[in-house]
Amino acid sequence: MKELIRLTIAVFIAFWLLACDSQDKKELSGAQVIKEVFTTPDRPTDAELHAFKSYHHAVYMVATSKQAGGTNKLLHTTELPTEGSDPVVTPALDHLYSKAIIDLTSGPVVLEIPEIKKDRYFSIHITDQEHYTIYDEIHPAGKYVFVRKGKGMKVPKGAKVIESPGDYPHLFFRVQVKDAADKPNSLSVQRKIKLTGESKELIIDIPVKFTIETHDVYPQNREFLASTVDFSEEDYKRVSKYVGTIAPRLSPTGNIGLFGPIDSKEPNSDNPEYRATAIIGHLGLPLHHAYYAPIFMNCKDEVLNGDKKEVFTFPYKPKRVKLFWSVTRYSALTRNTVPGKNDIFNAYNTKPDANGNITVTFSTDDPKDGTYWMPVNKGEPYYFVVRYYKPNVYNLPQKPCY
Repeated sequence: MKELIRLTIAVFIAFWLLACDSQDKKELSGAQVIKEVFTTPDRPTDAELHAFKSYHHAVYMVATSKQAGGTNKLLHTTELPTEGSDPVVTPALDHLYSKAIIDLTSGPVVLEIPEIKKDRYFSIHITDQEHYTIYDEIHPAGKYVFVRKGKGMKVPKGAKVIESPGDYPHLFFRVQVKDAADKPNSLSVQRKIKLTGESKELIIDIPVKFTIETHDVYPQNREFLASTVDFSEEDYKRVSKYVGTIAPRLSPTGNIGLFGPIDSKEPNSDNPEYRATAIIGHLGLPLHHAYYAPIFMNCKDEVLNGDKKEVFTFPYKPKRVKLFWSVTRYSALTRNTVPGKNDIFNAYNTKPDANGNITVTFSTDDPKDGTYWMPVNKGEPYYFVVRYYKPNVYNLPQKPCY
């Protein structure tokens, strides 16, 4: 199964991903990086780029439902991925995840969500089978019911309805963890979430065909999927390689245009290449909810590498960001955290200087100069992601270069 969902991408391009499916962790040599970055395969058709998304998501659903013990069962992440071995590429250290593959083939599914204090970020995010956001909410609470569009399913009194265009919407929760001592509070929130629906084994033999048969394909995409119904594993690998090689070119815009709904107004949201690269950060949030700012080059446009000390300054209270922020560093070789070393700075483990900023030094040795030290490995490329939750989408934070 892992072979089916592996993305063959260059090591330093999986910089902005938040979230969320299994990836291969093999290190790539410098020669391989150069080859993958500069040898671009032929461009797939728009239909193939769209099929690539549906194929990947379908295979992911099988793997996730199996891990959870079936559909309509919650799968909780209970540990922060700090030791460099997490199955999530570029894992967020801001929060714990809870997810489920919703199955509406036997009727509506009921979700009960606890009400929590507003000082803790807590969100729900629903994605359809074509990898479009169909619902998201910060601080959800109460009873929700998933129903299949056009099926006339009965809704419990007082429940909030989430209508799905397919039989298998994906449910995703994020619960903020402020620091290590705060984790038990986040685990308590996870335990209070209840999901009620008939659970089954999910079996998918031909991913794109399955999507067409179990999901109301959007009119603008019907021809794409109909013409690629037999999209195979080999097709998937071929398109994966292309997506990996174009990602650096598209990366400066972060998650803009990648994860919104089918009718998103975000720039490039109707561009097949941008939407396909979203699979590298599978199940990420739309821009109005969070902005992921990837930094894999310094202010001189040089690739970040542990051989050179780098210093960046960030505002402690970013303007036009309503909720919270974080700066997380990753190894570009593993696309993961660095074992045994601090990986994250945020408002909970830093204090502002006299100018209202924090200064972070990325280096192999502690600078001992009053800045916050982010350790990196000598000779290894790395990148970091600045995450801003609930940003002003019309005036986004800029790269920390002054």
